[in-house]
Amino acid sequence: MSQSFEHAKSRLENIRAIEPLLGALRTMSMGAWQMANRKINSLSKYEQDLDQILLEILPKFIRKPALEQQSDEISVNNSDTIFLVVGSERGLCGKFNASLTDRAFEVIEQNKPASYQIWVMGSRLRLEFERRKISIAWRKELPASGLFTYHEAYTLTQGWLEQFEDYAFNRFVIIYNHLVKGSLYQFNKFTLLPYEFERDSVVTLSDARRWPPVIIETDPKGIYYQIIQHFITASFYKCLLLSAAAEHSARYHLLQEASENAEEIIEDLVWVINAERKRKITQQMQELAVSAGLLEK
Repeated sequence: MSQSFEHAKSRLENIRAIEPLLGALRTMSMGAWQMANRKINSLSKYEQDLDQILLEILPKFIRKPALEQQSDEISVNNSDTIFLVVGSERGLCGKFNASLTDRAFEVIEQNKPASYQIWVMGSRLRLEFERRKISIAWRKELPASGLFTYHEAYTLTQGWLEQFEDYAFNRFVIIYNHLVKGSLYQFNKFTLLPYEFERDSVVTLSDARRWPPVIIETDPKGIYYQIIQHFITASFYKCLLLSAAAEHSARYHLLQEASENAEEIIEDLVWVINAERKRKITQQMQELAVSAGLLEK
């Protein structure tokens, strides 16, 4: 019983030392999760502003320009499709990266591109691919603390857009986890390039106008291409934010469960320790009573 008592005391000290760390990590995950949600809301307003500018610009065109490729201009030496998989930089988020890797290969099997490259964002996801001995053509780390910035997203998308216009690839698909509710997330994919601007409903300029009439003193085509570039960046950035929200939500709920389990274990260990202490006190009292002749040996 002495060994059990010492073991219980040791476990209790260890868990009590870990408990504040779990609380701190849980708080950090909650903060990052809330920050991602705020940025997603701000990004939606930003996209509305871009949409408003497009509504002002498009009537100036006889025919809307498009960012697209002609199939006969694509080099056969380049990859047909780029699959960018966005995972996590840190662990403690369950099967976030493992399930994402499985679903990524389901997408590749369903699309059956003539040739493809796998690009990865997130060190933990990269380790998952390397563990499965899967070749990665490009990789990038995500911020260990905080979130990816819009400027970083813009820099990346500008490079990808240049490659796309140079016919380095035909299609660019982003694969990521999207938060549904609570800790529940689901797989999602988004075709970033070729970019297609779509509205859910028909909106007229008079219905959507939130500014005074705009005076355009430059080439509207140049403004149009600038707006489309920012739409591409905003779409990519939203995928990163949605992935971050899902990751931090999963981590928060796992840490919450770990904290609750730690509290239950602490209660059980305290009960074991107290029971052992009572047993020892009772034994000592019995020994004193026997030595005083109050009880038979």
